[in-house]
Amino acid sequence: MNHKFQIWALLLIATTISVTSFSSYSQEVTLEEIVVTAQKRSESLQDVPISIQAFSSDEIERLNVSNTIDLVRNIPNMIGVTNVALPQAAAYFLRGVGQDESVSTLDPAVGTFVDGVYVSRQIANNSRLYDVENVEVLKGPQGTLYGRNTSGGAVRINTQKPHDHNEGFIDIAYGDYDTVELVGKANFALSDVLYAKITAFYLDQGDGFLENVTLNRDQWKRAAEGMRAQVLYAPDDRFEFLATLEYSDDDTGGIVGANALSACCGDDLYKVESGLKNTWSGTELLAISMKATWNFDDFQMELIAADRDLEHNFMNDYSDQITPAYIIPNLSDHVQKSVELNFTGELDSQTYGSIRWAAGASFYDDDNDVTFGDGLFLFGGAVAADFIRDMTNVTEAKAVYADVAIDINDQVTITIGGRQTKDDRKMTVQQYIDLGPIPMRDRDQSNFMDRSGYIPMWSTADIVANGELDQFKIDEFTKRVILEYNPSDSIMLYVSYADSFKGGGWASRVTVATEFRSLRPEFVENIEFGMKSQWLNDTVRFNLTYFDADYDDLQITAIDQQTGGFLYSNKADATVDGFEAELVYMASDELTLFMNLGTLDGMYTDLRSGAEGLEGLHLKRTPDVTYRLGLFYDTELNNGDLSLTAVLNHEDEYFSNQNNTAPGLREESDNVSLSMTYRPTDANWRVTAGCTNCTDEERYNSTLDFGTLGFVTQFQDIPRLWRVSFRYDY
Repeated sequence: MNHKFQIWALLLIATTISVTSFSSYSQEVTLEEIVVTAQKRSESLQDVPISIQAFSSDEIERLNVSNTIDLVRNIPNMIGVTNVALPQAAAYFLRGVGQDESVSTLDPAVGTFVDGVYVSRQIANNSRLYDVENVEVLKGPQGTLYGRNTSGGAVRINTQKPHDHNEGFIDIAYGDYDTVELVGKANFALSDVLYAKITAFYLDQGDGFLENVTLNRDQWKRAAEGMRAQVLYAPDDRFEFLATLEYSDDDTGGIVGANALSACCGDDLYKVESGLKNTWSGTELLAISMKATWNFDDFQMELIAADRDLEHNFMNDYSDQITPAYIIPNLSDHVQKSVELNFTGELDSQTYGSIRWAAGASFYDDDNDVTFGDGLFLFGGAVAADFIRDMTNVTEAKAVYADVAIDINDQVTITIGGRQTKDDRKMTVQQYIDLGPIPMRDRDQSNFMDRSGYIPMWSTADIVANGELDQFKIDEFTKRVILEYNPSDSIMLYVSYADSFKGGGWASRVTVATEFRSLRPEFVENIEFGMKSQWLNDTVRFNLTYFDADYDDLQITAIDQQTGGFLYSNKADATVDGFEAELVYMASDELTLFMNLGTLDGMYTDLRSGAEGLEGLHLKRTPDVTYRLGLFYDTELNNGDLSLTAVLNHEDEYFSNQNNTAPGLREESDNVSLSMTYRPTDANWRVTAGCTNCTDEERYNSTLDFGTLGFVTQFQDIPRLWRVSFRYDY
């Protein structure tokens, strides 16, 4: 469907509704204020000079989404895909910048934060949204307030805190592919000053949505469970202490990448021909955190400490492909510890107006042990060799920051902020080769850890000897400057400059020491012009942003089309610019219309020796135009309340691979989501029915094109899913 037609259709609908409803318009009908904490303090979204898209818990429920991947599909200029089809992992590309790899040797470009705690590993950042207050997506570099690895932006997930009355709910859902989902919450007031809450979920997808014609079975099944328990101690208005325990276990069986060159199944993407055996794939997370908040007369102090332990197991066997390739086992243990101290306050100046400030310090330690394997196969299927690679990646980051917003007068505000970061990262590696009779495909998890049958091949010393780094020490100052102009109470204009960086790392998908590439840090500078406004007595919200980002030493991942090997480099700079627009119109107390629009233009600006093949190519996952059209409709019936939600998310075509080869072209797509909720009058229960990808568009989300080796592995996106749920509140 032509996107220009869809945009004009929405505008025509909005105009028609406005004309028919304006005569009955009441000044009491206004858009609800959205409060965010993007700048470490509570502010109205319209007062924050940053491009932000925020979702409340009610909106998340209405959109019929259950995790952050589903949610970011509603954000133009942001692409979210499950990393190589792993539902636990999320690869976020925001304004054309992201990282496909989930291996801990490389960092993401879009940071994820849960209750202020940085989630360091991309392998488990696809958070379930079963217990959240809101989600904020900050676009553009966030290096000052949020630090390293936010060169593309940041995703902030804020969970619901315990409160002072007893209540809860039980939600039971059934959907496509024999999927059963349970969510429950119980909140308790243990005393006048002590409150507790526990929320838990269970998911079982009994049938897979992939039909494997080779093994005669369905694949891509899933089982997950988890809980979040919190205790809040709040003796008075000046102090509160929140402790959180989170656990989750997420397993998926039968993930398979379809060989695009297979002729078995015609155009049916969800029929595949493969003997691929996915022995296990899962993540187990145990996280503990605490947040203490002190409110003083002129400022607030907040201390956040967290300990996260994540275990990940994954094995995919690609040896059955038309051209046999390799086996990838990936076993890892990630231990992350962090402490952050924040101060925020507001002062009244006799010379100027209000002065709002934030300052703080953070410490972060990340210790990752990874066992990574490649089994190389000769053409015809004979085993050439099995490799096992043991890697330990240790990161230690320290930072201090300060940020000040000064009201020069009633109309002009200037914000200046800076952050000093010391980022120390070290890699140790030992690779082994096994020429014995037992191929990797016949091993189980226990003998992956047994090195007695392997011969040492190379180690960290070999990497250094070949001119690659085994550690990075970065001492970097990031900054931002923002100038705001408020010509009226309902309009804000701003221009900003901000920079950030993404940490250095190592390419781990290699077989010899000379290919174990070290990647330098990636840097970005961003200039942004924006307007935030509300019109017609606060019934219309219109925000507009233009951005221009310059990236130095862009970290690139691709596949050598001649050898089929993975390539990693910093051999190119790039620029990305575009527009973002948001329009929300509350036509009546029953009907709200909304539209979000994004445009992207990404190109390479400097190609150094070794990157000549990138000339003329598009940055991957940069569609020219993305947009969202939707409506919320709420009405009273004779016997209850009815809520309807309809959303169309459109993406222009884009390449999912850096090589821009034909198999990696993801055609333009339209994702339609519908939901309906009915609640009887004076009842404490409701029923919701809905679907995502309602038109059942078939598409891939990722492509691995191995060039002259003769096979292309593609990973399917989620097909149409319908879901019916019953919720009981008590």
